[in-house]
Amino acid sequence: MRSMVDESHLFLKPALHRHAVCVDATLGHGKDTAFFLSEGVQKVFAFEIQENILQNTMKKLEDPKVQAFCQGHETMDTLIFEPIDAMIFNFGYCPQEDPSICTQADTSVMAIQKGLKLLKRKGRMALVLYPHPSGKEEAKCIEKYVQSLSASLYTVVQYKQLNKEDSPYLIGIEKKEGYHE
Repeated sequence: MRSMVDESHLFLKPALHRHAVCVDATLGHGKDTAFFLSEGVQKVFAFEIQENILQNTMKKLEDPKVQAFCQGHETMDTLIFEPIDAMIFNFGYCPQEDPSICTQADTSVMAIQKGLKLLKRKGRMALVLYPHPSGKEEAKCIEKYVQSLSASLYTVVQYKQLNKEDSPYLIGIEKKEGYHE
């Protein structure tokens, strides 16, 4: 079986094309940004709060299509001023790094709200959640928020392993074609 990150990439793929503008809201080691680049997108905005991780990942990626910010993803609306085709979040902490530095429920929900406003019609957002001890409350808050989204404006789906407690899972959101603010 594929990992939830791989499933998230499959979910996002229909929104990707050579003119696509994407957001990796949790850059980390760059797996999602590398995926976007492998799909031939035009531009990727990436957010990472840990300077050393951001610098190491950008050296590894070395691609002028990536514009990275050492800021929290909740600030995206102050840095991105164009419609987004696809966006991904991997909540929690950066693998092989300090687990005490992790995403927080309040700023994560705020970032999702701002991201949905930036998303184009038919644009897609993938939320990969890891309900480990510190991430359970965050996952609950995110689920509560996305469940409140209007079904006439958004399609929201969930993909998870039902027979393993606390396994990572994916929430996929697509902004509907007829969306009007």
